[in-house]
Amino acid sequence: MADLVQGGCCRLLFPRVAGQGLEAATVNISGGIAAGDHIEGRLACGEGTDLVVTSQAAERIYRARAGDTAAQMAVSCHVGAQARLEWLPHGTIFFDGSRLHRHMQVDMAASSTFLFVESRIFGRRGSGEHLSDLAVRDRLSIRRDGRLLLEDMLRLESADVASLLAQPAIAGGQGAVATLVLVSPQAMDLLPALRARLTEPECVGFAASAWNGMLVVRGMAQGGWPLEVALRHILPVLRNGRPLPSTWRS
Repeated sequence: MADLVQGGCCRLLFPRVAGQGLEAATVNISGGIAAGDHIEGRLACGEGTDLVVTSQAAERIYRARAGDTAAQMAVSCHVGAQARLEWLPHGTIFFDGSRLHRHMQVDMAASSTFLFVESRIFGRRGSGEHLSDLAVRDRLSIRRDGRLLLEDMLRLESADVASLLAQPAIAGGQGAVATLVLVSPQAMDLLPALRARLTEPECVGFAASAWNGMLVVRGMAQGGWPLEVALRHILPVLRNGRPLPSTWRS
């Protein structure tokens, strides 16, 4: 038994799901993130626990005014021995002029499992939005048994983002990108099955590699929906066929 007290713009919902694990869905009741916002979260998974964290919908990062400081988001996670934490939010939509500094730090045991998904959508092309000015620093740090395993950072700061993303070495004109990271004792064993899955038409633009007990997948797509379609094909391989989180089900 436990008590739950919530305040500010962040809420947690706990959908009823089959199985022994717990699913938590984050809700931002303010409707999005604005420049100057400060949001901090902490997660602790005890020994042998199983937690899936998702979001109710895509997060929106709104246009900043001249002189506004970047929105700050920080999440720290501790994953105990034999525990499993899956971080599976919907994508983050960046509006023109948005500014965000985000950092996720994970401290995990060698026997635990951590699955991370982050998809970034640069403007809503279906709505005719054009992205020019953007200032984003998005960082993931993972430590396993106290030793740094992965330090991954996206830094995209430009007054002409569309031209930057059009470069073949950056995004080749695509409007959405995704990173998936799986750290577990079994992660490297999944690489052959995953690469076979990436040959499917829905997963064009994705590639995977594995080393040091970790599997990393990166990919891009024209927009948010094609990117999510690809993720829906990839995640079952990384999750041993588990059903998608409740907020992902169509």
